[in-house]
Amino acid sequence: MPKNTSTHGKLSLRPRARIVNTIGKELIRNEVVALVELIKNAYDADATMVILTFEEPLLPGHGAVVIEDDGYGMDMGTVRSAWMEPATVSKLRKRVSPSGRHVTGEKGIGRFAAARIGRTLIMSSVAKGGKERVQVRFDWGAFDNEELYLDEVQCDWSTEAAAKRRNGTALRLEGLNDEWNEASLTKLRAELSRLVAPGPAKKDFAITLELPDRFKHLAGDVGSPAILSEPRYRMHGAVSATGKLTAKYSGPDGEKPFDEDLVVEGGPQFVCGPFSFSVDIWDREADDLEPLATKLKSTVTDLRRDLNASCGIGVYRDGFRILMANSDWLGLDFRRVQNPTLRLSNNQVVAFVSITSKSNPGLKDQSNREGIVEGPSFHSFQNAIHSILSKIEARRFDWRRESREDTRPLPGVFNQLDIGPISELVRKKYGSDRELLAVVERTETAFHHGVKEVQKVVSRYRRLATLGQLVDVILHEGRTPVAAIANDAQLLEMDAQETKTGEIKKLIPKRMAAIRKQTQLLSALFDRIAPFSGRKRGQPQNVVIESVLQDAVALLAKKIKDGRIAGVDLPKSRTTISAHAVDLQMVFFNLLDNAVYWVQQLPEARRKIKVQLDASSGFPVLTFSDDGPGIPDEHSRSIFDPYFSLKPDGVGLGLTIAGETATELGGGLELLEDGSLRGASFRVRLGMPTQHSNE
Repeated sequence: MPKNTSTHGKLSLRPRARIVNTIGKELIRNEVVALVELIKNAYDADATMVILTFEEPLLPGHGAVVIEDDGYGMDMGTVRSAWMEPATVSKLRKRVSPSGRHVTGEKGIGRFAAARIGRTLIMSSVAKGGKERVQVRFDWGAFDNEELYLDEVQCDWSTEAAAKRRNGTALRLEGLNDEWNEASLTKLRAELSRLVAPGPAKKDFAITLELPDRFKHLAGDVGSPAILSEPRYRMHGAVSATGKLTAKYSGPDGEKPFDEDLVVEGGPQFVCGPFSFSVDIWDREADDLEPLATKLKSTVTDLRRDLNASCGIGVYRDGFRILMANSDWLGLDFRRVQNPTLRLSNNQVVAFVSITSKSNPGLKDQSNREGIVEGPSFHSFQNAIHSILSKIEARRFDWRRESREDTRPLPGVFNQLDIGPISELVRKKYGSDRELLAVVERTETAFHHGVKEVQKVVSRYRRLATLGQLVDVILHEGRTPVAAIANDAQLLEMDAQETKTGEIKKLIPKRMAAIRKQTQLLSALFDRIAPFSGRKRGQPQNVVIESVLQDAVALLAKKIKDGRIAGVDLPKSRTTISAHAVDLQMVFFNLLDNAVYWVQQLPEARRKIKVQLDASSGFPVLTFSDDGPGIPDEHSRSIFDPYFSLKPDGVGLGLTIAGETATELGGGLELLEDGSLRGASFRVRLGMPTQHSNE
């Protein structure tokens, strides 16, 4: 028998020394983030003040940055057991500082920030109540030696009697890795000004910048610009663990309390945990900022600069700010591009959102210390803040609409385009001037022709705008039949290769029937979508209103199913009119789409939608009602305005398209005070007489 020569044992990881600088460079993206990370250590050490001193020349390989604090400091034992142990668990085991602060660090890797800033670190510290000063020198260049292991790099240390016995820690970082200039120091000051959330904690933690003379305008105690105390609009409050909003709004239009469930995309799911917030907003137009500039003895340019430096939504965990890689991490600027009339841009907003480690465990820091880990909790958090902002945006829209010249298009704008009175006046006063009358007649004919052409173009764009909302429907309902057809075709091919000639004849009809069924589903989908294309239309056709309603509901079938809506109660009658089906479809689809969205904000038992039709007058009148939260009275005048929306990410075109289309059909669209259900109710009047009605 062969001799068994197998061996076994255990191995340990032994990192190379260069891991220190690798982590510092890869994990901490820039010098500002690195400095903030070191200041967090001072905060965790119960420091009440931190002084940052920058020594010339502030160029790579030269100069120095000194960070001094008055925290509880370290003795040699603490340096050995905590500071010299990367990924130490000391803060995991002790989550609250002696003074009661929730510690901000938990990964034990903040010391790598020092390697990101300078090539040499000289750390000196005096522990609270201690009698000696501990000093340790780190030469980060030694950690670049590819031949050495991490435990082979030696750091010099020493102790001496502490002359003044003032506790605290000083970090001297020499041989800078980056140039510090006007832009980077301005960014640093802006970040430091918002490092600690407003409140008692901010008053107990002061930061001072000591800079060379050329940057003296950025030196001194770090505070907030004066404009931050003068917002145009403000909302502050809290959101509970179940998504209940309790807040107070104040602005030029007065004050309003909020006590309601947040409207979030996809319904009332709320998993991020509770948080409190304060949101301040400014209008940045010169007319809005000039009175403020006079009051603060500043200029519009300087005020805008201060807002640019301070803007964004800051998130604070246990009172200390979580740095985000992008100040616009909510995508506010993208929302504004889509809807500039209603939405706010990032540089108009300064907000503080407070969370805690205990109550928001799903909101975790990214490893690079810049942002929160993506996941259900973070997405719920984003949706909640979007919902809060949408309430302020709606109030702001209403105020600006009422306080400024009303430039909104009138309902049925094409009905206002009429030069008939002018033509009639010319005929009365200059009836004998045949040449002038001929010119007027030709002009009037050309004018009406032009209006009709514009109407056709606008109608085409409306159809395309509605079609854009149907992309998800096309993708969802189209993929399933296409996949089934591909599958049956593949099975048919396999059958042809593997089955005997006689048997294949029996299988072909079965496979082809399955393929025909799927093509019929695709054909039905295309039939429902086709009217929204941009093609020119022919003459109006006889259409059954109830059938158009059913097609609109079919287009929303996925949303209705995903929203767990039991169904839509449609009229059982059969009413025929002469019209273009697409015009009716645009009105019906947009009203139903809104209803489907809003009923999802309520418990499943209340998710009801009802459509009623009355043709007794000879003209159809439809009422669309839902059991959603309804439309607040203060917004009832704005809901038909282009780009106004109460949805957190709404574009604000649905009701505008529906209203103008209904008006051009000779009828109209109006919001009712009461309906058959408890939410919003809209009445659609159509101007085409019924040709047949079977109610």
